[in-house]
Amino acid sequence: MASLRLIEEFINTRMADGDAIAAVPDLTAWLTARDLVPGAATLSTADVSRAAAVREGLRALIAANNADPVRSPRGDGLSPTAREDLAALTGRLPLIVDVTAQPPGLVPRPGLPAVDSALAAMLATVVLAVADGSWSRLKACREPSCRWAYYDQSRNRSRSWCSMDLCGNRAKARAFYNRSQP
Repeated sequence: MASLRLIEEFINTRMADGDAIAAVPDLTAWLTARDLVPGAATLSTADVSRAAAVREGLRALIAANNADPVRSPRGDGLSPTAREDLAALTGRLPLIVDVTAQPPGLVPRPGLPAVDSALAAMLATVVLAVADGSWSRLKACREPSCRWAYYDQSRNRSRSWCSMDLCGNRAKARAFYNRSQP
């Protein structure tokens, strides 16, 4: 779960009231604070765009971890091309098996720009989480206006909302209202 915490935090940089990595200084600060890029790294607006595309692709991937996703007339809150955009970017974010490490593991290919190396490292985390079975517990809130990432710690892996008090209550109230209408 510890490695997935980084993925969860990254996905949650887009909030209903803003985007924590929308500008070069914001992305630089976020990546530097997590030791994903050196403090002297120089980033560009293209790096911000790639990071946002990876983030939204990851959000779309974890939304698929929710069984029977609820569809709303307002849409599902996901970019319709997020997964395809992520798939297109993975060629720029290659991973290799480092057999010199103990134990061997997936690492970004040496020589990548700082941001690409950080994004590739996050994708390596995804691959490892799939392999250890923890990936299916990382989910996106079903509430279309939210889509917050959370780790489902429920015994039967059936949690649907980031918070039952907020998003779950809204969804249930909306369903009740719709059922009570003639």
